[in-house]
Amino acid sequence: MTDHLSGEGRLSRRDLLRWAGVAGAASVVPLSLTACQPVPTPMPLAPDPSVRGLGFVGGTDTEIGQGGWCWFQTPRSSMGDNGVLWLGSTIGHTFTDADGTIQATAFNSRNRSVIRRMNLARAHQDDHTSPGILALGARAQISWALHQKVDYLDVGDARTSGSFSAQRVRRPNATTAPGRGMAYTSAHVVRGQRWLLYRGERFSWNLLVSTDDGRTWTAKGLVVAPGSTGDRPYLHAASDGSRLHLAVTDGNPTEFRGTSAYVGTVESDLSIRRADKTKVGSVGSGAPPPKKLTRLAAGVVGSDEAGDTDLWLSDLCVVDNRPTGVLVVRDPWPAGAQRVGNYRHRYLWIRQRASGWTIEPLCWAGGELCNTQPDYPGLAAQDPSDPTRVVVSTNVHPVTAEPLVSTADGLVHFELFEARRTGEGQWAFTPVTENSTEDNMRPSIAAGGPDKTLSWMRGKYWSWIAFDTRIVVRRAVAPPAPDASTTTTTAAPPPSTTAPSGPATTTTTGPPELGYYPD
Repeated sequence: MTDHLSGEGRLSRRDLLRWAGVAGAASVVPLSLTACQPVPTPMPLAPDPSVRGLGFVGGTDTEIGQGGWCWFQTPRSSMGDNGVLWLGSTIGHTFTDADGTIQATAFNSRNRSVIRRMNLARAHQDDHTSPGILALGARAQISWALHQKVDYLDVGDARTSGSFSAQRVRRPNATTAPGRGMAYTSAHVVRGQRWLLYRGERFSWNLLVSTDDGRTWTAKGLVVAPGSTGDRPYLHAASDGSRLHLAVTDGNPTEFRGTSAYVGTVESDLSIRRADKTKVGSVGSGAPPPKKLTRLAAGVVGSDEAGDTDLWLSDLCVVDNRPTGVLVVRDPWPAGAQRVGNYRHRYLWIRQRASGWTIEPLCWAGGELCNTQPDYPGLAAQDPSDPTRVVVSTNVHPVTAEPLVSTADGLVHFELFEARRTGEGQWAFTPVTENSTEDNMRPSIAAGGPDKTLSWMRGKYWSWIAFDTRIVVRRAVAPPAPDASTTTTTAAPPPSTTAPSGPATTTTTGPPELGYYPD
């Protein structure tokens, strides 16, 4: 089933909200709504304890069609009631008018069928236009921006049937230098309010808030300020219901030398705090630059840009009421290494504990997906139901760093591995895909109620504007009995621990060859 934006030739309440944006406001409320009281939004469906032990080794794949996604629109996949998985993607490389179509899909993860597919808009072929989708019970909030010099984003609620329309939220200052338009949307619920992050004004992340369940949106301003004019911090966020946890970088690693990674929170009163709860700013004109937050790991400036060590983000979730996720390190291949790609990548696992943040080496991540983007590895996804489970995409063995040469075609491909944490600094890896004839990349895990899925892109990826990939979904299953094909390998020996500067932060490092660069 395919749907299009409705409303051509008609002026509806949604149209008023969509077209009435002005420079100083993010929304306009029609007179008929002025008397409305705040309507709280329920939290997204939490995963049941029953899915915690379920993994993805041995499950059945379902390809739901052509599509790709970036990883700063969040969530990319979100689980709703009755096993309905919502996904956002954008179509590429069909050489038809479908290229550039921004889509939302409702997928029945229990019987592996597509319930509904909606064509939201059509733009240029670009995986950065894929929507963020947040399942809220029987409906899903869908939001997207065009990754162009435009001053608006679109947002609306959808169900598995019935009409769908989106309101257009305008932010004219998003195109005022150093702003370059609108990109990415990141959706959350904090104390019954919908929070929507986007990149816009000042080329950085800003916040919209809705207190009436998505009917209207109010602009609150910057969440993180660029350290210098033209810097573009990157951000992942996750709500614990009371606050928003942030992981932020100084900028894009291809532009910012020695990019570091930081963490902090946005509280419900819009104050912004370090990991030790010290207030360092507030949303709006008081937004702090990344360096004011708690630094988890520091980049290193090399002799030239190609010699830098840079941090970037892969995933962030709240698991068991604590933020948990994955960072990426990119640095040069050492002399004599068996190179795969131009740069070496590694994944780091991060988790906040009562004593502070912990970082430990997770595994090797191999080379870059494409020559045009040195900081694009295959990425990793944190299981939102289990802090000890991560799915990684890599084109080298996660422990030995040997290139993954497929027996099916003799070529190196990105494959998925399920990583299970077995102790401090100890991870075991089992193939989810192996000996493929295509790459498997950018995994996303969604869990809610008794349902959990892994979704990813399968195909070829040349750049963010050139990709020939399909979206694949696999439902979680009980772990198979160990046999020769699923033998796991344990990674690093127990690590040493050092404490970098900054309160409430501890780091765990592995052996030197898999280490990173702490403060």
